[in-house]
Amino acid sequence: MLTRLEIDGFKTFERETVDLTPFTAIIGSNAAGKSNLFDAIQLLSNLATRDVAEAVKDMRGEPLELFRQTPSGRSRQIRLAAEVLVDPVVRDPWGSEVKLTHTRMRYEVTLERRETRPGIERIQVAHEAVLPILRKEDCWAKAMRPSAAFRSAYLKYVRSKPWLTTEERPEGLTFDIHQDGKQGRNRPASAAEATVLYSITNAEFPHLFALREEMHHWRLLQLDPALLRKPSPATASDVLNADGSNLAAVLAQLKAETQSPSRPNGVLSDIVAELNNLIPGVTRLHAELHDASREYRIELTMRDGLPFSSRVISDGTLRVLALLTLLHDPRHRGLICFEEPENGVHPARVKLLVQRLRDMVISPSNFSDNDEIVPLSQLLLNSHSPVVLSALLDKDLHPVEGTILFADTSSVSDPERKEVRRKTRLRPVRPRAQSELFELSGTAQGFVSDFEVKTVLETASSEA
Repeated sequence: MLTRLEIDGFKTFERETVDLTPFTAIIGSNAAGKSNLFDAIQLLSNLATRDVAEAVKDMRGEPLELFRQTPSGRSRQIRLAAEVLVDPVVRDPWGSEVKLTHTRMRYEVTLERRETRPGIERIQVAHEAVLPILRKEDCWAKAMRPSAAFRSAYLKYVRSKPWLTTEERPEGLTFDIHQDGKQGRNRPASAAEATVLYSITNAEFPHLFALREEMHHWRLLQLDPALLRKPSPATASDVLNADGSNLAAVLAQLKAETQSPSRPNGVLSDIVAELNNLIPGVTRLHAELHDASREYRIELTMRDGLPFSSRVISDGTLRVLALLTLLHDPRHRGLICFEEPENGVHPARVKLLVQRLRDMVISPSNFSDNDEIVPLSQLLLNSHSPVVLSALLDKDLHPVEGTILFADTSSVSDPERKEVRRKTRLRPVRPRAQSELFELSGTAQGFVSDFEVKTVLETASSEA
């Protein structure tokens, strides 16, 4: 679970710090930088499992465009830091299982543009560190007010020394992996084209491997309706792809794993019931393997008894179906970033959709002794719709079971460089009395008041 993100020098971000909860919604107009936040998370995930060249290749924009552009030129460095809560048990691909003694970590990484030859630049790792977050310093845990059961199951604080540091030595810059179950090691960092985390592929260093696994499961869902409606090959993965291209195969696998004599369709019956609540008229969902083509195909049956293949199902219906599939997949874990969940859903039913999406995550405050200890899950949404915003607030304009962040742009004046820079700003919704806003004028810039929220909500009625 990602609890804090610090971003500097990446796209539209400059020294930005974002605190996150299990369910967080980012609300803002187009071009405010909402997607850039998701891109920063995706970059961190890529760096944990790929070398730098591959990590930046699949990002939105060219590699050079990831570095912040200002009137005086592009930044030379991207600095990212992530504070996370990792799962208390880690399993590697070779069957080793380790119970962790410390689950709160801070990961730091700096990417730097370096000229390796005249006129030729490469992006390299200039700094990397993994540090323990101590119990007394864990502001996120204090703010979330976790239940005693959640603290016992997930929050472990034993370690006080770093697991990974970057040190300046006579022989040059060095990455030091400190003892963690096994003897530590060090590696030269002068021309690093991959993170140390990328090299930790088993539980030999259990805490570093747990961090790598956590970041590996951070996913940006970019559902493509054109790919959602295509059949899936019989050999397709049974874990939903970011673009949804294997949706049919995932549904077929879920059916096979959950069906019984009394429930021949298994969990697909639950998915279609929820789909009907959001998009009325759907009565049955089929996901079958066609022997002739060796492809999985999706078919929806409507109230009049007529079947429709995925080739003619609307974009919105397919997007909602993919989300509900993820919700009902027992293998789902980790952080999901999802853009504009309201697309294709009638405004009157957006609130119900948001409520169901909130059910995808584990609430630290509501976790009880009877709850199963499962891999942590987290959901980040972004939207420009006031209808989504209204679904996230109670009658007093307080966020309901989660955090709302407003995204916009602000100006930064730099007298030394004699320039004004624009940057993305992310502020939490914290309703306050008008008098408090004037008394705390300096603090007021750090949050969004109920007056600002009301202004945005004025457009909700016309949209609905």
